[in-house]
Amino acid sequence: MRDMRGNLVLVKQRCRVRGGLFGLMRGFWVVDEVKIESFGELEEWLKTQDLRVSQAFAARSALRSLPAAMALVDQTFRGKAGGQFLLACLRATLTSGVTSTCSPVNVNNVRVAALSASHSASFANSHSALSKATASACNSAAHSARSAAVSIRSDTANTTAAHAACSAAISTRSVSDRSFSAALSDGETLRAGELFETFSAPLWLDHTPESALLAGWERFQTRDDPQGVWVFWEKWYRSMFEGTPMDWDLQLQAVLIDDKFWKEGPEAVARAIREIEQELAGPAPLEENVLRKHVEHLLKNPVLSEATALNSAETIERTISDYLRGAPANCLPEDLKHLEALPQHFKAIARVIGSRTSKNQKENQLTDEISKLHARVAALEKELAVAKSKELKGVISQEAAKSFGKTIGSPLFWSGAAVSVGYFFGVAPSDMTLENFRNYVEELLRVNAATTPPAQPPLPSSINV
Repeated sequence: MRDMRGNLVLVKQRCRVRGGLFGLMRGFWVVDEVKIESFGELEEWLKTQDLRVSQAFAARSALRSLPAAMALVDQTFRGKAGGQFLLACLRATLTSGVTSTCSPVNVNNVRVAALSASHSASFANSHSALSKATASACNSAAHSARSAAVSIRSDTANTTAAHAACSAAISTRSVSDRSFSAALSDGETLRAGELFETFSAPLWLDHTPESALLAGWERFQTRDDPQGVWVFWEKWYRSMFEGTPMDWDLQLQAVLIDDKFWKEGPEAVARAIREIEQELAGPAPLEENVLRKHVEHLLKNPVLSEATALNSAETIERTISDYLRGAPANCLPEDLKHLEALPQHFKAIARVIGSRTSKNQKENQLTDEISKLHARVAALEKELAVAKSKELKGVISQEAAKSFGKTIGSPLFWSGAAVSVGYFFGVAPSDMTLENFRNYVEELLRVNAATTPPAQPPLPSSINV
């Protein structure tokens, strides 16, 4: 809505919203007739909201201006590859979105990444050869990362994040006049406390935002990329543009990629992301024809196959029991819930092998049970790919860590488990088998191991005086 002076008016939400989508598209947000007529007043409203509201608002604003930076991908500025500038903008915007949605246990790690991302995007923005629109996009991305870099413990956290978010929106508005009405739509959703719902909405209120702005995005999608350097970023931006965000765990892991890869350039980051995707995917899918042939082999050796399944189940149950008794503890860490479920799958496999059903029925049942085991192992590996990036200090006590190292965390256990699953999947075990499980237990033990205090120097002998 515009007042008599022609200023765009946002009406601050306190209790209930009126106007709906039609009102938002016309530039007003009507609640209790408290008007916000400037970015300064918008900033004051953000200061009253949860910190993550500002971070999500900043991310969405930066996302709208990113196409203006995509023209950098094939350019060079005084010997500096434009792709490095674009990567900085993409990283900064990704970081702010992840910060607003990630688990509190990951916030500190993400905040460190955001500090670096903000610095890189600011450096890109400072380059004098950039066009005004591109520089504004870089500036919006840098501000979005600044909102993510705010320490939650700071007394000025909300103020700082609100200022950064509003600055991101201002920079984006210099690229597109229509971005502000879209930002109001985000504000309505965020005020309702729906962080994830905000990212589930398309970036624009209609399907025809300014064509000049989106031309960069169209060119970015259609350019040749034989090495797949920008594949992840293309998928990521499309998902955000359409309001169908890709897996947040994958986005989190991308944010946490070590600084050295970001400094090395887009190719190094692409390789790191491909490795992350493989980790999150877990073991390779079982091809049905190959699995059925392997099932025939297992059923030709029923004594060994049944005994292997039963021994696998018994070993896992006994090892978990030994850990709980020695810790002492009532349950495993939450991240290992899928490990505790593995014995039931091995027992189901043993029952099928030992059953007195027909050959065809047994083959079908065994194929089904091995597929269920594979799905459980994949879930375990995916869970631990994310868990190992969390703060694991204090997940178990130092006393429990001693028991853990002798049981679940021992090479004897995890190597035996790898051999067991490989036997039924029909693949030779390797260092990649249960790799995330192995890395998780090693890190869990490392950060929770008891440390021996330094020896105190002996007291001087007493002397009678």
